[in-house]
Amino acid sequence: MKINYMKRSMMLLGAAAIAVSASADTYRDVTGLYMTNPAFLPGWQGAITATADGVGEVYNGAANLYQVLLDMPAGEYVLTADAFYRCGTNDYSKENMKDGANHYASIYLGTAETPVKGLFDGRDAAPNNTGEAAAAFAAGEYVNEVKFTHEGGDLVLGIKNLGGYNDEWLCFDNFQLKSGDTDYTDKIVNANFNDGIDVKAACWNLVNSAGGEKTPDVNKGGGVYRKTNASPYNFGQQIELPVGKYRFSALTFLRYGGAGNYDGKIITVKGQWGLNDVDPSPKQWYEQNLYKNDDFTANAYLYASFEADKPTSLSTSVEMLEENVVITRVKGPWEICAGDYANMPENETRGTAEGTEIVPEYAVRNVVPNWCDSGMERESAAAFVADPEKWRQYVEFEVTEPCKVWVGLGKDENSPAQYWNPFADFKLEVLTGTEAVEGIEATENAAPEYYNLQGVRVANPTEGIYVVREGNKVSKKVIR
Repeated sequence: MKINYMKRSMMLLGAAAIAVSASADTYRDVTGLYMTNPAFLPGWQGAITATADGVGEVYNGAANLYQVLLDMPAGEYVLTADAFYRCGTNDYSKENMKDGANHYASIYLGTAETPVKGLFDGRDAAPNNTGEAAAAFAAGEYVNEVKFTHEGGDLVLGIKNLGGYNDEWLCFDNFQLKSGDTDYTDKIVNANFNDGIDVKAACWNLVNSAGGEKTPDVNKGGGVYRKTNASPYNFGQQIELPVGKYRFSALTFLRYGGAGNYDGKIITVKGQWGLNDVDPSPKQWYEQNLYKNDDFTANAYLYASFEADKPTSLSTSVEMLEENVVITRVKGPWEICAGDYANMPENETRGTAEGTEIVPEYAVRNVVPNWCDSGMERESAAAFVADPEKWRQYVEFEVTEPCKVWVGLGKDENSPAQYWNPFADFKLEVLTGTEAVEGIEATENAAPEYYNLQGVRVANPTEGIYVVREGNKVSKKVIR
């Protein structure tokens, strides 16, 4: 039997929109409280390309990886991390990262940030793989530090790279946080990256509209996941939420069709350099306004569902969509950039009116330098880090009484040909300053419930980090 929370919620949310704009309410990032492995990496938000040897890394592109520590006391904080950055190849970086030049990566704490040390800072030889990076970090050779005066409340920390040139490399490990004599490192989940990327983690349901399972593509350049020209996909996670008004979001877009040029022509055959007319092109989708929100063949969607099972096929039931599922069509780069092709990310080399445009090496940062069979993510990754709010897309919903909700991203069909859907940084936020949120009261005497970082309830927790629910209050706790 269906429950009708969503039908009520959608009506309430529409009425609430006016009050929200009038009272300047804000959203609070509660991803870490309710979602498990939002980056397919325990504890962290954002996206990276790989982990190995207990070291996190981002290869060949920009990235942002962070955690939000809730309700931290006021004080002077110091964040340290082992990390190094190379802006291009070894030879180019050794010659061109002197005196602070081309240091595009940084660690950050609150609003303070410090450039990450260069791979060749003060040395001729340097690590060349994650194993050698781990050894150098253990020897204390690349310690980075940033300080921040915190006024109290939620505190964000992380590492990011705005992006450089082809073959760039960022490695990091061992995040530590202190304030005076107090060590807060145990609040940083997976601070040493001993738990790596797992796109098949049990907390994520990957079943698609065809009944199979498809995982996100990783390590295609920079800190971004993606699907392109592939089978249907649907990445969903069921979370348990108290009363409140929420939004689930991602940095994402969906391009209708293949890589294009300034005239709207697209490359139609993998590996073929010639540009041919295809109707409609991504440009024509935009200029002729061919998008339809309920076109389940062409669109990808962010969704929230109160159904007991994940809505693997978003087009299956109109009744379901009206009552218990709310979806938001993922907009395309042509829409987001208002038709300005020059400012859109691409996953292949660009085309001009005359043909294929090859950008000389080290002439422009964050461009796809050559043809790749399935495309690269340098440009989308850089766009997401440089201007996240431009690319963040939301689905909004309301919980009128505590219950479980599915949130996710999905596409029902493999079309249009060579479509492109990069995504990063799944985020869950709750609206503050509303009656729904302010009315939440924790049950002081409720027995605590413990869950591991994979979302599995634990009856008798031993040493480790757990998500603890006490009534409507949820927190993270370290048991020693």
